[in-house]
Amino acid sequence: MAGLILKDLMSIQRQIKAQSFMLIFFLFISIFMQQGLILFTLIIFIVTFQAITALTYDEQSNWDRYANTLPISKGDIILSKYILSVLLMLFGLILALPIVFIIHRFTNTWASAEFFLTFNLLVTLAFCMLALLLPIYIKFGSIKGRMFLIALCFIPSILFNLLKDYLPDITLTLSNLKQYMFFAPFAGLLILWLSSLISTAIYQRKEF
Repeated sequence: MAGLILKDLMSIQRQIKAQSFMLIFFLFISIFMQQGLILFTLIIFIVTFQAITALTYDEQSNWDRYANTLPISKGDIILSKYILSVLLMLFGLILALPIVFIIHRFTNTWASAEFFLTFNLLVTLAFCMLALLLPIYIKFGSIKGRMFLIALCFIPSILFNLLKDYLPDITLTLSNLKQYMFFAPFAGLLILWLSSLISTAIYQRKEF
């Protein structure tokens, strides 16, 4: 398992280095705009979604054909991707939180209660998106998976604009749920675990 995770880290390190320049650019934007949330959101989603990048590299190099000749189970191959995503999420939090706190320590633009709510929402959203996307990438491949990812970015906003008159006020809804937001990341992890079971079942039926 550790070898699989290390292999993925080595395969995505060039991608992470390339995206680090973009993060530096948005760091200056966040400082200039006094909005650490911009940088926090980018770091969380960029590092977490590197697991999908690892899947794409595996597909391009026909890694799965080789991996299935090794004495490792298909379940371990899939589980390594999920563990990688959680580890990268933790790395992103360790990287982002001090920077965000420093920005808002000197700007005083973000109350701690609002930060806690936003933090939980973003982490939960990242887990849920991974739980949805990883099985799709495993089932259909990177090309169709990328199309679904693009649709996932636009469909919610379109539906929201169409149904906003029929939906309750989001701010009021979130304020009512604030007391339960502590459990949201754990619910996201549970959804991610269920997703891993689905992905393992899909992968075990694939032929290479």
